[in-house]
Amino acid sequence: MTFFEHQARARRRTGRLVLLFAVAVVGIVVAVNLVAAVAWRSLIGRGILPYAIDTAGNVSLASASAPNALFVWVTIGTLAAILLRSLVTINGLRAGGDAVARMVGGRAVGRSTRDPDERRLLNVVDEMSIASGVTVPRVYVLPDEAAVNAFAAGYAPNQAAIVVTEGTLRQLNRDELQGVVAHEFSHVLNGDMRLNVQMIGVLAGILFVGELGQFLMRTAGRGDRSSRRDRSAAAIVVAGAAIAIIGFIGVLCARLIKAGVSREREFLADASAVQFTRNAEGVAGALAVIGALQAGSFVRNRHAETVSHMFFAQGLRVRFESLYATHPPLPDRIRRIAPSFVVRDYLRRRVKDLESVESPAPTAPIAAAAPVMAAVAPERPAAARPAAAVIASVGRPTPAHVDHAARLLASLPETVRIAANDATVAPALVVAFALHPDELPRKQQVAALEKRGRESTAREAEQLAGHVHALGAALRLPVVAVALAALRTLDQPARDALVADVRAVIDADQRVTLEEFALLTVVTRQLRASAARPEPPKYRSILEVGPDAHLVLSLLAHAGHGDTLAAYERGLDKLAMRAPLTPLATIAFPAVTNALDRLARLAPFVKRAYLEACVETVTTDGHIQVAEAELLRAIATSLDCPVPPVLLGGPDMAPQTPPTLGTPAA
Repeated sequence: MTFFEHQARARRRTGRLVLLFAVAVVGIVVAVNLVAAVAWRSLIGRGILPYAIDTAGNVSLASASAPNALFVWVTIGTLAAILLRSLVTINGLRAGGDAVARMVGGRAVGRSTRDPDERRLLNVVDEMSIASGVTVPRVYVLPDEAAVNAFAAGYAPNQAAIVVTEGTLRQLNRDELQGVVAHEFSHVLNGDMRLNVQMIGVLAGILFVGELGQFLMRTAGRGDRSSRRDRSAAAIVVAGAAIAIIGFIGVLCARLIKAGVSREREFLADASAVQFTRNAEGVAGALAVIGALQAGSFVRNRHAETVSHMFFAQGLRVRFESLYATHPPLPDRIRRIAPSFVVRDYLRRRVKDLESVESPAPTAPIAAAAPVMAAVAPERPAAARPAAAVIASVGRPTPAHVDHAARLLASLPETVRIAANDATVAPALVVAFALHPDELPRKQQVAALEKRGRESTAREAEQLAGHVHALGAALRLPVVAVALAALRTLDQPARDALVADVRAVIDADQRVTLEEFALLTVVTRQLRASAARPEPPKYRSILEVGPDAHLVLSLLAHAGHGDTLAAYERGLDKLAMRAPLTPLATIAFPAVTNALDRLARLAPFVKRAYLEACVETVTTDGHIQVAEAELLRAIATSLDCPVPPVLLGGPDMAPQTPPTLGTPAA
């Protein structure tokens, strides 16, 4: 199943979730009305409410025309409470993965941490991110949690957060930790994260009924013990207890929903993690350690119930596991991915170093940076692969991608590594990538920054410019992807200021190269305020955004140095469309940005067809140049389609002087 099929299936599961939620709400409303009816009769029988009995023996209240009015208001009130609580929770999680991590009390791991275990975790996450082609997520640790568990949260692959327990950080060796992180990245790439966050909000309304019942019991219990008020308080306590029981039923309904939606996805995530790392023992070993530890995978956090469906392994102790467990049993998961794996033998081999601390991989010297792309190039040039095969690799990284990422990270000079991981220096690093290598135009760019009152950023960017230019243009976006993890810690005004700085530097010479466009597009889309929660699909046919599709394909065709018209028409053939090639001189930066915003709202399968057309366009001449590769990466990022880095490297990829857009970026 491809990345795009997973995305479409995840959205269908959202509809299933809404249906199950509706059924649970109906059941809760009926149960609350039954409680209201019993309480009604009880209050009348105790003489708390005024009533009259007619000659036929029917009881009626003086304060209401008929009991039916009570049921109407109870139904309205219950529905309002459930829906309001769900909406409030969903709104509170609008920041995506970071909001979920903060909700559960996660402690953000600083990118410049010196803790060896935290450094190791960040290295693994960085490798997985670069290998899969997504922006490096922020990493959080649940402190004082001895259990081994983890989860990924967010609305889109490029805006994820990874949360691990303290036990995961300290107890697992590197292979096991890599297996856990790879499992969570499979949820990132399969579209599971968005559904998981939505489920938190939807189920919050169901769980609210039980919370309301407990609140009524506590409130009524604080009253005095005198006559009529005492009887009223007792009735409220009884009603609260009944509502709390209904709330418990709601908890069971929520667990059933989570189990039904979540369980089968864990087998898929395990299999994807093994495919990702080429190491079944990593995932199986982590599962074996969970089974051997006294704490297991059970999390004590007060929000464990809320996020139980998101964990790597079962996060709560539940009865009737066949019904309510959100995860399959550990032996079943191990057997699926490693049939010959023997838990006892594995634990015996590693028991002595179960709590050992591994140091991060040593840093390679700066001289290793130059050949890193060729060293991990695919067996065949990326351009020689059919576009369909490239598209099939979207969201499906392989061990070759992980090897590439590990070598890339090891090749980074210490100065660049420190700058990318420091939120105070990372903005200058990103600006440095936009600075021209020649002194005269670079001075113009620095002057533009100083005119904006950004002297400090200009000075730091100039100091870093030599280091980033030595890396080579092909490493620009991978390093920026790492820096974005640190930049996401900035508040929104600081993010906006960085985007404005990059735009000012690019605009200094009144022209925009395609590499500059790619850099600004990636940075802008990842740091803008609405990035955490992308808009839902709107367009079901490429014809609905035909002019936008033509414009972006035209830009891609101009990025190459072969037959521009042939490249453009080959891309159009994939879409069964016809339109004239847009001349480069008439392509404006803002128009392309707006076009990408609309193309980002294509339905998953339409995105696949369009991205395949883009790949066909850039591979027409049998070569992928740096400008084409970075522009393709920017387009894929805009579409929330993670492109593995092997596509962006190979012996046929060489830097050239790219075409320029004759308009400023503003």
